[in-house]
Amino acid sequence: MEVAVCRAVRERVGDEMALMLDSYHHYTREESLYIGRELEKLNYTWFEEPMDEYNVSSYIWLSENLEIPVLCPEISRGKMQTRAEWIVRNASDISRGGVHNLGGITPMMKLTHLCEAFGVWLEVHGGNPGNLQVLCAMGTAGKYYERGLLHPMIDYEEPSPWLNELMDPMDDEGFVHIPQTPGLGWNINFDYIRKHRVS
Repeated sequence: MEVAVCRAVRERVGDEMALMLDSYHHYTREESLYIGRELEKLNYTWFEEPMDEYNVSSYIWLSENLEIPVLCPEISRGKMQTRAEWIVRNASDISRGGVHNLGGITPMMKLTHLCEAFGVWLEVHGGNPGNLQVLCAMGTAGKYYERGLLHPMIDYEEPSPWLNELMDPMDDEGFVHIPQTPGLGWNINFDYIRKHRVS
């Protein structure tokens, strides 16, 4: 069913649009291999965490058997040390990390330097001001910035009530520009914060 959905999306948007699949570690080795090979036929850009991330040997096996780049780890603990193990063991083709799950901007910059040293493609995980700043400071920048999840109940274009405006608005051509204001570029609604203080 997932392959059928991927095929339908590719048919709908055509060959020009980059498509990726994030399966969020639900599949076995055999299922992951089957889906990955189908994604190759559909010219998908990457295949993201199809199996449990704690089974590194399965990722080594999968990466060896697929042409499509495998992107992982995303949620594994251990900060840059875990990603270093994945890189030296060839467990994935693209590494993943974000300010929120690595512990801040400093460890995220350490991961970018690690990936640069090994010549490994790094994709920043998630959209937030810290990730946007790191993405723009990377020597070998990832290709994409993940602004927010698409969902019928979520309006990402509406800023949070503690902000006066979005910190990562998208222009008419689909690009997000790094804020040029001090700090991380947040235009904070201090009136809202003062009204909602707790003691």
